[in-house]
Amino acid sequence: MGNASGKRESDNMYTSEEMRMLESAYKNASGGALERLTSDRLVETWSQTIERSLAESTAQFLFIPTKPGQQTVNIPLKKFAEPYYIMERGTMDQKMHMLLGSLRRNGADHFNVKQLEQYLYSVIKSYVHLETTAKGSGIKDWQELGFLTTERSACSLAKGLMRNMGNQLEHSMHSEALERWLHVTPQFLLMWREVFVQLYSRHGGSKRHIIKEVEIPILPELCDAPSHSQYRPIIELPHVLYINAQLTRELRHKWRFLFSSKIHGESFSTMLGKIVDKGPTLFFIEDEDQYIFGGYASQSWSLKPQFCGDDSSLLFTLSPAMRCFSATGYNDHYQYLNLNQQTMPNGLGMGGQFEFWGLWIDCMFGDGQSVETCSTYRDYVQLSKRKQFKIRNMEVWAVGDLPVKGEDEEGGDGQKRSILDSNLEDRAMLEIAGKTMHSDGLREPGMDD
Repeated sequence: MGNASGKRESDNMYTSEEMRMLESAYKNASGGALERLTSDRLVETWSQTIERSLAESTAQFLFIPTKPGQQTVNIPLKKFAEPYYIMERGTMDQKMHMLLGSLRRNGADHFNVKQLEQYLYSVIKSYVHLETTAKGSGIKDWQELGFLTTERSACSLAKGLMRNMGNQLEHSMHSEALERWLHVTPQFLLMWREVFVQLYSRHGGSKRHIIKEVEIPILPELCDAPSHSQYRPIIELPHVLYINAQLTRELRHKWRFLFSSKIHGESFSTMLGKIVDKGPTLFFIEDEDQYIFGGYASQSWSLKPQFCGDDSSLLFTLSPAMRCFSATGYNDHYQYLNLNQQTMPNGLGMGGQFEFWGLWIDCMFGDGQSVETCSTYRDYVQLSKRKQFKIRNMEVWAVGDLPVKGEDEEGGDGQKRSILDSNLEDRAMLEIAGKTMHSDGLREPGMDD
């Protein structure tokens, strides 16, 4: 009777397809239908698919003794399936219980911070490995283009995710800090879920179609990839994962390549021709000190002598550390792009104010600026090693779908555009050279009203 009751309970918890998958995964791990699953056997089996440290941490959670001083030698199917259930249907309390049970504890209400960092690292590495070996995964397009996952960038992403916990990280912290962190770090929850669902699915011989699709993309689709032999990406895959999670949900599904100084040359006018009216954009800059940093511009770029953009804009650093700085609301100095003005700065700026920029790219291209303080962005720190920096390499990517223009060829600012604006690269070159655009006066009435 007890076994029948347990089976009915399991039937209510899982679909028939899920039950077949879980039973198969249990048999695979235990070595046969009649053999009870031991911790060593589970770790050895799962280490073929995920990082060994993650398998060991999860075994620690699964084999927690039910009574003090008691040792759990083996676990039944119901217990074995708990991580899958928690990832697919569990509450935040259940996820907290699993995470705390997977970490080394410093007392009943505290956890070890360094072990959490190691746990995050193992989830990141496991996610990349699983995606790399999955059929039809978009991660392969990124990898073929040269986007790597090194130990350094994976560790840096783990540290970057932990920054949501606050600046005062200690060796041992209260479990309440971990709960707050889980609520504000959805990127970890998404990767964590994907790792365990794929783990059970693969060991259970299941097909991908029974796994629910992720509603929020973790890794964006790569579009308009450069085919030039000189292309070498500035950033790595963990950087893409980190920055993509900072974008608004509707833009996370796609990145479109626009510009690389290694391919297109160190030319402000060329860059301008590639980025204007292309929608929201990401800038990645590597300076002479090999610092990597940049900004997210939430609106299409257009030439104008005033600031534009909105408070979803960001500045960020990626190396030597991953940090992201969101808007304070103190001012609206999010995007600035101007040329050929004697009384106004000529170049591209994000944050701060004239001559004191959070991020500045001069119209002569090679020179940039990032000052010590910037009131536009919260918790801001200087992006580059030096306030005045030299650009070693630079890339620009658009995010989301290409904006659709109307029949009147409207620009990103909602204004009609003339045929005179069609060749933006040539126009920018003339403006940099100080040539007057005499034909600007020949526009149709109302085009610039």
